[in-house]
Amino acid sequence: MVSDPVREALGRLSVALDKLDAISLRHADGENARSTLKTELHLMREDRHQLARLLDEERAARALTEASLGDLAPRIDRAIAAIRTTLAQG
Repeated sequence: MVSDPVREALGRLSVALDKLDAISLRHADGENARSTLKTELHLMREDRHQLARLLDEERAARALTEASLGDLAPRIDRAIAAIRTTLAQG
């Protein structure tokens, strides 16, 4: 038969082990959550980098389009003037 002090010590040990197990599980859950957050942060950074690159490409394309349109304006003005001249002579 087990004496009362031993039984009490075993009870305290059991409670302590249960607490240790619970803390261990919380720690593992925290590590899993941290790992998931790190992965999500990495993906968000990759997305941000890709979006920044796409934005730069769109800005460059827009600038090229605007420059092309700027080159067309004088040519259109000359064509209009030539047509008016032709119509006036006609």
